[in-house]
Amino acid sequence: MPEVTCPTCQTRQEVADAAGYSCVSCGSTWAFATCENCGVRFHMRPGTTAWTCPECGHENGSAEMVDLGADTEPPPEPQAEADAEAFVEPEATPSPQAPPRRAARAEPTGARSGAPSRGRLATIAVIGIVAVLVIAFALSALGGDGTDTAASETPGASSSAAAPSSSLTPTETLCLHLRDIQLLRVDNYTHLAGELANDAAAIQAEGDATLAAAVTKMRAAVLAYRDALAAQGDMTAATQQMSKADAAMPCG
Repeated sequence: MPEVTCPTCQTRQEVADAAGYSCVSCGSTWAFATCENCGVRFHMRPGTTAWTCPECGHENGSAEMVDLGADTEPPPEPQAEADAEAFVEPEATPSPQAPPRRAARAEPTGARSGAPSRGRLATIAVIGIVAVLVIAFALSALGGDGTDTAASETPGASSSAAAPSSSLTPTETLCLHLRDIQLLRVDNYTHLAGELANDAAAIQAEGDATLAAAVTKMRAAVLAYRDALAAQGDMTAATQQMSKADAAMPCG
């Protein structure tokens, strides 16, 4: 005899009648409904005539079920019947002599496994994506606050580290600015793009047009990476553009 779990008290018990049963623990009366579209069987209150399959979403006009007696609980409200708050019954644990699980699934009227439906899996995936985005934005905000606080606490140290020496050549100044590419923040890349524009102009003034053009491409890659970072989207193309432009820089 197959085993089922009472949706009311969660008591596991054997059922001899394929049409329904009364729980041996709480006395609740249940019938089994079978979806005419996908064949899944699940619990339903006796007397329910219209419901929606929790597995495939098919709307069934009536269900074949038997009233096994007066129920000890009040009947469900009409809205609950229409929404078909049914419980999909998991497969019974096979005995050592029972056929394999795959063979049992071949029978149209056999018990279906309790795996989540496609709709439930989609809901879980959406919740996971939302959680990842929220955490990413929170970490970005916290990182920005921490950096600003550290800069305000040590203004002298920050100024001396960021400001290039007047004795540096335009190329050395460029390499000093490119060290900031490691700080993955939108406002940092905006600032770096401005510095690279000045570096390209200074290198062009020295007569190195080839390097000035490469710096201009590096600035465009920095801006593209900044926009992708701000949009929290796919970073693949922006990363490849950044790597190609960085390979042309004279910095070791």
